[in-house]
Order: sequence, then C-alpha cells, then structure tokens
Amino acid sequence: MEIIKRKISLDDYISRKKSNWGQLTATTFNINVFFTQDIDDMGISTELPFIAKVPGQTADYTKLDIKLGFSGYTFEYMNGTTTNVIETGTYPSTRYPNKSLDRYYTDKTPVTGLTEDRLDEVSSYDKNAKFKPGFDIVKFDNTKDYKGIFYDSGTRVITNNNLSPITYMINGDTAPPIKTETNVERGIYFSTTTATTRTITGTIFGTYQIPYTEMYYNSEGFNETNVHLSATTKEEYLFGITSSPTVFNDLFIDRGRATVIQNHMQLGEIKNMSDLINYGNGFYKIQR
Repeated sequence: MEIIKRKISLDDYISRKKSNWGQLTATTFNINVFFTQDIDDMGISTELPFIAKVPGQTADYTKLDIKLGFSGYTFEYMNGTTTNVIETGTYPSTRYPNKSLDRYYTDKTPVTGLTEDRLDEVSSYDKNAKFKPGFDIVKFDNTKDYKGIFYDSGTRVITNNNLSPITYMINGDTAPPIKTETNVERGIYFSTTTATTRTITGTIFGTYQIPYTEMYYNSEGFNETNVHLSATTKEEYLFGITSSPTVFNDLFIDRGRATVIQNHMQLGEIKNMSDLINYGNGFYKIQR
C-alpha cells in the first residue's frame, strides 16, 4: 500500500467578512483520488472449434505438461486429480463439462415497449387512402426465418380506425389469421394512437410530444443461428493485446513531380545536359 499525502490550502475556505473573520466556511472538501494498477490485461482470446470429449477417452496433456514444467507451474490435474462439477441449472449459460450446444438454446420471448411510430413505412401514395389495410408496401415471397421455415413477408396496415388506433406490422407474416399483439409470430407489430401523445424529455431537442405507439414482437431467443460453442484459447503473442488488429489497406504513394510512367520518371532525374549524357551510362543516344 502506498500512502500519498496532499496539502490543501484553506485560504479560499476562510471567511473574510467582518462578522465572522477568520472562520472556516466550508463543511466538506472534495479530493480527487486516482486509482492505478500495474496488472496487464490477459488480452483477447482466439476462438477455435470446440471438440467434444469422447466418452472413456483420456486427454493427452503431454505437450502442455512439458511447457508448464519449463515455466515452473504445477496444477492439480498433473497428479490425476479430477473435478466433478454438478450442474444446478441456476444459470443456464454456465459452461459445464460435456454440455451440448443445444442445451444453451432458449425459447422465443415476447417483447413489448413504447416507441416512435413507423407510419411513414406503411403509408401509400394514394392521397385519398394513405393507409390501406391489407396492402403490402413492401413484400418478399418465400422469406426464410431462423428455423428455415419459409413464409411471405410484408409491411402493411392491419386495421385503421381513423388512426385511433391504427395497427400495422413491419416484415411480418402475411398469412392468416389477422395479426394482433398476442399472435404476432414474425416481424414487429405496432399500434399507434395519434389522438394520444407521449412526452419525450432529456434529449438534445428538448421536450416534445409524439403519438402513443406500442410495439410487440417475439424475440428469437438463443438458437443455432446466434449461439456457438468454441474453446477459449490464449495465444502467447496476444497476451496484453485487448483488441483485434486493424489492417489499413489504403496506400497513398507520393511520387513527387514525376508520374508513374517510366520515361517521365527518368526525365525527372535529369536536370541538365550533362545528366542527360551520363544517365544510365549512355542510356540515351544523343546525336551531336
């Protein structure tokens, strides 16, 4: 532990008024305390494919034992000690021995919230019927979801009660039944009531009102498209490196006043007649 002493000048905190001359007026003092550490970050890891242990097969740690031996490190496993980790299920994401990838998957979860309206994404060019229920502003046939199931995706108005409310979906499943906040399977479902507003505060634009808009969708959870199992491997040359290397592949070469054409580059090195005669030990044939 290091003890650092600091002196504080009390001159700014002593009264100079006639009624209480020389009295301390401050009740508290704020002192900046700086914490430092000299421990290096272990750095980033290298992801390698996870190779599951074959039942009944013993891992070969010979190379690891030799390397650790040279460094003077010893661990309990070198003596044949094993650890029995009991899976409690309290934390589903905890890594347990022999745990398969699909056991990290979770089911979809309904997500709801308040947001800004997306009416501009479902409005048509028809000035007499700007919001047309059942009309797809954007449509994609044979869209495939994360489970590999094909469906027709569309961005459309579902119902419109003179905008109080208007319900619509973005990139949702257009197949029947009519989508509501309770049965939206794909895409995002919105319900906007323009007659009701919500106050937005704490922004750089100040305080303002927006239409009351509710949002619903089912998250995909953790599945085979966003979860993978890999070994956490530390490579020695990456110890202390906390971010991936960045490669700058844009090269700019300043060639001065000469261009990339060879003849021009040669002439750029010639300043006078003597240089022209001597260039390249008679490279130019000069007729006198």
